[in-house]
Amino acid sequence: MKQYTFRTRNVPLSLHDAVITEATVTGSTIRLVFMDGIRDLFKKEAVWTGRATVTISNVDRDASSLVRFGESTYSVCPIEQLSQFVQMGRFEIVDELYGYRQLLFRCMWLTDTTCEAVELSLSHASELVIRWEDEPVEAMYESESF
Repeated sequence: MKQYTFRTRNVPLSLHDAVITEATVTGSTIRLVFMDGIRDLFKKEAVWTGRATVTISNVDRDASSLVRFGESTYSVCPIEQLSQFVQMGRFEIVDELYGYRQLLFRCMWLTDTTCEAVELSLSHASELVIRWEDEPVEAMYESESF
């Protein structure tokens, strides 16, 4: 009998628990901004970075989706509505899955009146580009004098 073992890939950066503070959809490119940073796993202990941006290019909109889950229903929304979700409330990534040309972000969307689960599934044909500042947001605020 033949066997193949899929090894768990160590991802050096994590968006888990990160809050998307800005989202733009332009053509086939989606840009996510995290003003409070993301998790840097390059070191032994995870630390939060400074401001970070994630750029996903060549997104196939026909194979991608933004799904909003209600208490007993769900609705599929156009990808362009992602920026509206982010502007209207707190949009936090609670789970992230990376596959071959596929990203799945499970999120919590919190507003004054609602708390809903939202899934952002993106099919893309390019590499995922993540840029971040080294200094964590808290340290930046600590160094400023008011």
